[in-house]
Amino acid sequence: MTVLIADDEERDRLWLKDLLTKNLPEHVPIQEVCDGQQAVDTAGRLKPDLVFLDIKMPHLSGIKAAEQILQKLPGTGVIILSNFSDEVYVRNLWKIVPADGAFGYVLKNASNEQVVEAARAVLSGDCWIHPGIARVIQRTQNRATSLTSAEYEALICIALGLTDSSIARRLYLTEKAVQSRLKSLYSKLAIPGRGEGQDTEFNQRCRAVFLSYRRGLINQSELEEWEGKLFETKTGGEK
Repeated sequence: MTVLIADDEERDRLWLKDLLTKNLPEHVPIQEVCDGQQAVDTAGRLKPDLVFLDIKMPHLSGIKAAEQILQKLPGTGVIILSNFSDEVYVRNLWKIVPADGAFGYVLKNASNEQVVEAARAVLSGDCWIHPGIARVIQRTQNRATSLTSAEYEALICIALGLTDSSIARRLYLTEKAVQSRLKSLYSKLAIPGRGEGQDTEFNQRCRAVFLSYRRGLINQSELEEWEGKLFETKTGGEK
């Protein structure tokens, strides 16, 4: 039985490897790599029972690496170990993990006991979520507050500064459809519409971006990735 650790911080790799070696001796030797692409390649070769993945790594993020690993090895347990509790990461992880898959999300400020508990849970086929993001999990599963893919696309576009007409053109929608998505987005973020209360001094688009940053629905790396996709798609279509 094999465990693979992927983290670009040597200190974190050594700490985790030492912790797992002491507490899960039946899984040694534990393998380690320092970026997401190495994690995918090494997992394909070793077929590990469990993979620890940092979220932010060179070449390939932990979420992207997890997606590729699970496509080839759906029975592999995956634990995201990160400093980040952003809702966008939880949202993305939920999209790629098989319904019956074993996975965990552990914050790096977790105690040693919690990390070992998470590893044992995932190895036994269960899931383990850090208490620090339990509220985030609940929000992503609540229909009243979780965003649909359409609403999330609209949020990304206004965060990138696109106008309604530009959003409509890039997403192949009518402007009326864009405005409908935005109205639904504002409702889920509890942003009053025009004439609905004293908060009408807020610009709804700016308020939506601010609240989404605070909630962790968007962050710089996510926006940069979407900007690349949206503008590459447009450029490709114009050639």
